[in-house]
Amino acid sequence: MLLKKLVFDNYKTYYGYQEIDLYIPKEVREEKGQNIILLGGLNGAGKTTILKAILYVLFGKRAMIDSEYKRLFANIINNTFFDEGGRECSVSLSIETDSGEEWNLKVKWYFDQLKRMTHEERDLTVKKPGSSIVKNARIENIEVFNKFIDKIIPYHAAPFFIFDGEEIKDIILRQNSHEMKEAIHKIAGMETYKQLLSDLRTLKISLENKLARSVSQIKLSNIQSDLSEVEGTIKTLEIKKNKFNNEKLKYERLINETKQKRNLKMAQNSKSREIIVKQQTRVATELDLTTNDLNLFIEQNMISIILKEKIQTLKKSLKMENEIIQKKVLQNASLTPYRNFMNQLLDKTISPPLTLEQLRQIKLLGEEVWIKENDINHTIPDDFKELHDISNRDYNYLINYPINDKKRVIEYINKIEKLQNELNKLESEIRNAPESVNIDDENKSIDMLVKTIGEIDLKLKVLNKKLRTAIEEKANLINILTRLSGQDENLESLQTQYNQVGKTIMVIEKYVSEITTMKAIYIKEEFSKMLKNLFRKENEFGKIEFDINSFSIRLFNDRMQEMSIQDRSAGEMQMISSALIWALTKVSDLALPMVIDTPLGRLDSYHRNHLINFYYKELSEQVIILSTDTEITKEYVNLMKGNSYKQYMLDYNERKKYTIIRDGYFEFIKG
Repeated sequence: MLLKKLVFDNYKTYYGYQEIDLYIPKEVREEKGQNIILLGGLNGAGKTTILKAILYVLFGKRAMIDSEYKRLFANIINNTFFDEGGRECSVSLSIETDSGEEWNLKVKWYFDQLKRMTHEERDLTVKKPGSSIVKNARIENIEVFNKFIDKIIPYHAAPFFIFDGEEIKDIILRQNSHEMKEAIHKIAGMETYKQLLSDLRTLKISLENKLARSVSQIKLSNIQSDLSEVEGTIKTLEIKKNKFNNEKLKYERLINETKQKRNLKMAQNSKSREIIVKQQTRVATELDLTTNDLNLFIEQNMISIILKEKIQTLKKSLKMENEIIQKKVLQNASLTPYRNFMNQLLDKTISPPLTLEQLRQIKLLGEEVWIKENDINHTIPDDFKELHDISNRDYNYLINYPINDKKRVIEYINKIEKLQNELNKLESEIRNAPESVNIDDENKSIDMLVKTIGEIDLKLKVLNKKLRTAIEEKANLINILTRLSGQDENLESLQTQYNQVGKTIMVIEKYVSEITTMKAIYIKEEFSKMLKNLFRKENEFGKIEFDINSFSIRLFNDRMQEMSIQDRSAGEMQMISSALIWALTKVSDLALPMVIDTPLGRLDSYHRNHLINFYYKELSEQVIILSTDTEITKEYVNLMKGNSYKQYMLDYNERKKYTIIRDGYFEFIKG
């Protein structure tokens, strides 16, 4: 696996969109031997940010509690970008798998206006080798994503290929911890063998349980025989069913053909003299009925039709007169209290006495005031004259008197004319019509065919009942067979499986024991060989060895007395840890890139040269070194120029407070 590209989008100290091309072509690695990508910069420029970004994109929050996550990612958006109004940032990592697939992993964070992170999103795209189609997958279930990533980049291998060079000594200090031993076993491939043995033992227990409730082969054979017999019966019945269905289709086709033939004859009959005579009789009868209806309607409604407008005028006048009379009644009823009051008032003696005209005016003026004060609105036209003095009974009769117009008369007349024309036309057709055609033969043929289909349907009904019974019996036998095959396993087969699993466990246990010893010896040999290449003195210690039983490092002085690793210098422990990483990567089947932060800071020039020439050049096909200016010497520059494929400078701007990634690390060092 190789890292191809790392992209920052306003992440931490990296302002704007910045990318680092980490890919080293195969021909460069093989022909030129250049396997190192160098990123250099001052402390605080963002080297450790690169290492931690790669770790988080790959492995997320694993081995990280929520409080630590909130602390580390509370302020990851670039300050300059946030001040400009930005509210999101991201990190993307492109990798190339050993199968040639290109994966692009992206983590994006969102922030509110108070610079508080609201949520993060994780996306993954995969492109097959030689394909331009990219498959997208938004990560909703992080556990599924972790399993997906671990297939190519195991999480347990992370401490051995992405680490801080100055803290590499922790590998030695933590070597006796349970977590470190588990990690070493996993990266060395031992965990797979253990899991295989565990699965085989579980299978053996399962087979033991099945043996306790196994069934003989004879019972299974009998059920299989019954099932085969039922399946044969079903096959025979289905063949008969298909035969009956085909016969039924044939007779249905004959019925349709006979009906078509009969319909053609009937079409001729519809034009025969007898049919037309029947139609003529029907039309003549309908003409007589319509004529009688017209005469009856005229007799009953002639007056209302002729006097329609007069009747409407009379109804309107009667209705208006009735409304005015009702208003007069209401007005008189409303003025009755007033008139009673005025009569009592004016009966009193007034001195001097009023004239009749004055009394009349007082009454009229009083009525106007009374009507206004009591909101009496019953206006009666001054020119109103009651023309019709009739009773309520006569009024209701006249108002509800029916009115008919000439529309119905016109409809009757039009229908009579239409029927008369049709009658004349039929009379003409009768004179030229042929004799009727006989269709009795066709009707008899259809009746016989329908009877035959009925007999076939009866046979099908009986056959379908037998077929359903056979299918149900088959399903029941299959259920019994499945139950016996799943729960009551075949005794002979189970015994064979049980013996085979037992033998396999014995072989695997022996293999695991031998391969564990072989891997431990191989780790020990590679570890010792690398130590000789890295240390300045061959006799730096009396003996340094890798214990194949405990998978741990042991140091001895020149008197072969074991020494404490914690008492050694940081540089010595870095060399020892580097040798252990070398040995573990060689014994494992993983081809992983190495990302190392500040690997040379605590080392003298001798150990630096040996670490580059004998270690990093051969450690992996891709080694990414994050270096500080304190590590830069003339000799270091010369070594790196020959062994590194690309060099980047992390240029931190003190005034603007952000880092720009530039090409050409050595040019900046010279400047």
